[in-house]
Amino acid sequence: MIASGRERGFMMVSNILLIIFAIVWLMPFVTILLSATRTQGDLISNGVFSIPKSIRWENFVDAWNTGGFTDYFKNSLLLILFKVPLGILIASLAAYPLAKMQFRGRGLIFIFFLIGLAVPVQVTLQPLLVMMKDLGIANSLAALVPPYLAFGLPFQIFVMRGFFRLLPNELLEAARVDGASNTAIFFKIMLPLSLPALATLAIIDTLATWNEFLIALVLISGKASRTVPVGLLQFQGEFSSQYTLLMAGVLISILPVLAVFVFLQKYFVAGLTGGVKG
Repeated sequence: MIASGRERGFMMVSNILLIIFAIVWLMPFVTILLSATRTQGDLISNGVFSIPKSIRWENFVDAWNTGGFTDYFKNSLLLILFKVPLGILIASLAAYPLAKMQFRGRGLIFIFFLIGLAVPVQVTLQPLLVMMKDLGIANSLAALVPPYLAFGLPFQIFVMRGFFRLLPNELLEAARVDGASNTAIFFKIMLPLSLPALATLAIIDTLATWNEFLIALVLISGKASRTVPVGLLQFQGEFSSQYTLLMAGVLISILPVLAVFVFLQKYFVAGLTGGVKG
């Protein structure tokens, strides 16, 4: 009975701490939501944490139209639709031989890829800007694809190599006995069995690409090619005193990220904990 009472006490304390952490974590989002759904006068008079006198959904429409979020969303979505599948495919193609083929220097090549995780983005900004100008693609969405791919590949290769190593070698040997080539093995066996890892990488890469700010700020100056984070910065500069519109714009920019994580979190967890059973 004493042990049972201690367990109940421990669970109660744990639940209280989790509730406190959840409230603290949600406070910034609640603050933004309360500020974005009221009038400017109501916000100034009653403060951020008061209940709005009336819900003003028009703030989101006004922020969307005045901030030009249509172009920003289109640019970010186009970038994600092109970059994310391409990056995961390249990472998978690189991880497959590193995990399942025996050749000289395999470990050194893998270490070379991992070194990319330690390269700070900041030290590459000036060379990237010069390089993109020389290629003639500066100030366009095309300028963002190469650096986004380069900085995403080390982690993606690390994850895919680890997942490929979990797959039984007997599957590959049986396929080779049946006359399958390495290309067929990769596309018909390795990739289908790696769907949890691929889904996890797709979620992580989508969120990272959507939220990336520094590289896009340096390489993109024209309004037509701005992504959502860069466009939000411009919006903040123009409407710094219009707090309700500003918070509505911030909420607009983070809603897609929240939606992706909420609806796809089960695939995210499965990819992190998944493996081959048996």
